[in-house]
Amino acid sequence: MGNEASAPETRYKREVLKLSWRLVLTVQEQAASEQASKDASRISAASQQTGITQDSKFLDQGQKVIRPFHEDFMTQFFKYCPDLKTQFPSNYTLVSKMIQSFVSNAVEAKDITSLSRKFAKGHTKYKLTDDHFQGFSGALVDTIQSRLGKFGTIELIKIWRMTTDAIVAAMHKEYLKAKKKK
Repeated sequence: MGNEASAPETRYKREVLKLSWRLVLTVQEQAASEQASKDASRISAASQQTGITQDSKFLDQGQKVIRPFHEDFMTQFFKYCPDLKTQFPSNYTLVSKMIQSFVSNAVEAKDITSLSRKFAKGHTKYKLTDDHFQGFSGALVDTIQSRLGKFGTIELIKIWRMTTDAIVAAMHKEYLKAKKKK
């Protein structure tokens, strides 16, 4: 990256990515908190044997339900790569944590080569194609855009798209190297 990493524009983009990623993770934390609160309310309501009123049914329907990150991401990813659905565990929570950790580290890192090597090492057993890598990038940007809502401006999404494309290119390059070694 050399001088490019110290250029003001690059630093600003990196900071925007970090801030927007933190916002995405905050939405995730809110979703988990809301789900826990709803679960507690349901348990309480069931233990009291009280009926649900029509009004409360409408309130539930009127509120936008925020799904966990991994559910949104996997839904998007399988739109791009339906052939990979059978290769994933039925519980996506671990996958979600790995993806969130990877993106967090990639956004913070100055050089993603070591992250890409780690990814490649763990994924050589799968027959991944260029379409799978592009699907990962597209699904990640789509999920981030959905999570950011009105804060996901055209320019911010362009930055995310460029960044995820660069990350995926590095991942693909290291994956191909690792496959040759096998």
